[in-house]
Amino acid sequence: MKNFEERYSGDYESLYTGYFKKFFNYGRKFTEDNSLIEDSIQEVFLDIWNKQNTHIVIDSPTAYYFAAFRYTLFKNIKLQRRMGGLGQRDDEPVFSIEQRIISSEISEERRQKVQLALTILTSRQREVIFLRFFEGMSYEQIAGVLGITTKATYKIMYRSLSRLKEVLIIPIFIMFFFLD
Repeated sequence: MKNFEERYSGDYESLYTGYFKKFFNYGRKFTEDNSLIEDSIQEVFLDIWNKQNTHIVIDSPTAYYFAAFRYTLFKNIKLQRRMGGLGQRDDEPVFSIEQRIISSEISEERRQKVQLALTILTSRQREVIFLRFFEGMSYEQIAGVLGITTKATYKIMYRSLSRLKEVLIIPIFIMFFFLD
């Protein structure tokens, strides 16, 4: 894999603009505080900029950047909670994939069934589904972001899809058609 300079050849701006929206959307799954998300994104890209002259080999840049952002955001959320800036919430993030489902053109009844089905999943299961189907990450990349093994990622996805299949009457492949 190429180092920072070879991959981006001075085009730091395109790297930033390419990931900003993805990070922001991902960050909204964990907190409603837009400024905290933006600060965390800035912190990640400042670290990337400061490390640009180091010759680090990264096998999967997307997974590496998402993992760095996730770590930074969680660190900042915990810091802000300690300082009393955020209301106390569970340590587990609450995902709202429902936002994408609601905006689709499926009937209200199906929308409610899918929303209910997603709420029965654990936050880790919802996170894996988000990264796989909305960010298009591979299982290896998801494992890197979450700090788990690839095998564990497969297990989480299998259990998520199995649980959704149990709850939903509509075939699972149709459900993912509506998620896009």
